[in-house]
Amino acid sequence: MSRALFFSKNYLSKKFNVRQPNELYKQLLNNIHLFKADELQKIPSDELIHYIIFFGTHPERRNQGDKAKKITLECLKQYKKKMTKNSYEINSQILLSLSNVLLYDDQMVQELVQQVDQDKETLSIKDMIKFQHCLYKLNIHNEKLSNYVLDQFLKQKEQIDYLEYIHDLHIRSNLLQMGLIDEKIVLTLLQGFQAKLNSTQNSYYTSKSCFQYCQLMYNLYPEIIEKPFFELHPKEDNIFAGLFKDLMQDYVISKQLVDRKKFYQSFEYYINFQNMNVLKAKEDAILRSLTELEQNVQDLLNALNYKNSRAHRVLIYDIDYLVKDNIILTCNDPVHFVEDFDGKILTINPNHIMQSRHLSATNKYKVFDINYHEWIHLNEQQKIDKLKSLID
Repeated sequence: MSRALFFSKNYLSKKFNVRQPNELYKQLLNNIHLFKADELQKIPSDELIHYIIFFGTHPERRNQGDKAKKITLECLKQYKKKMTKNSYEINSQILLSLSNVLLYDDQMVQELVQQVDQDKETLSIKDMIKFQHCLYKLNIHNEKLSNYVLDQFLKQKEQIDYLEYIHDLHIRSNLLQMGLIDEKIVLTLLQGFQAKLNSTQNSYYTSKSCFQYCQLMYNLYPEIIEKPFFELHPKEDNIFAGLFKDLMQDYVISKQLVDRKKFYQSFEYYINFQNMNVLKAKEDAILRSLTELEQNVQDLLNALNYKNSRAHRVLIYDIDYLVKDNIILTCNDPVHFVEDFDGKILTINPNHIMQSRHLSATNKYKVFDINYHEWIHLNEQQKIDKLKSLID
């Protein structure tokens, strides 16, 4: 839990006298009257920021889907009217909330970017990567900030740690696939990462870094998708082929760790080349429950007697539903789509596009999206017909 989320949770816990944060989240979402425009107008900016951080960054938002997005939106609309210059910590948390629930407002985002641009000399490379990642989730590529991060990588490559390389390369490798950056930039960073891999004596792996490492490898070497470890070879014309040997070693470790992980778990894995390796696994604090869309799709699949599996692992992904062993159904709730403050859908989360690309590359599965904004306008028979058309 970030420091900002910790303070916001404590502030709201005292205000509403609910200590358990998951319960607080659910109770607030059910008190819709608190978040109507006329009520929010009475709230000062500092309190609005607590709401924005709590609703937009607490893990329970994943279970609350559309509700969490709507209330975060109402708080952001009011905050926009009172928006003032804040510290990087506050600005980054507001942008994190926007990117987590996929809300975009040009004025607000540009002001946040400008403030960070002014303060960038005082920020760490880790801060800048996190900020860049938030922009990426909103499908924004700010070339100026991106080039600044690259410049800092090259200047501080001895100090840049393993996890920071992965986080940045994960973003850039997908931007490369989307045609937004040049492959030479990725190659330069990969060469620095290769030196880091060959010089380290100890390694530290997390759930997030292993997952992103596998995605990075699938972006750079789509030819290895679903190949057994002993058949991992890059194509000769792949510009990154010369780096494959060093990168492959960590891919094998990362993929094996992800394969062992249950969808409700997280882990940390330490490799010490002088002592024993240590793996620490724990259950997530927030258990994922079905969203309204997921539940509706599952009920219909069962009613139609389709064999289906929930959260089935394909590659590294816990897909929503695997049907008949070869049909993948992905349920895209509102939090999968970037929307503006007026509710206009701008694009889908770029991570979803990446996942679909990887899954389709297996050539074993047909991948179909069920989008919330289309699904809710269908009657029961139309929903049944829709599923049958995808599956049969």
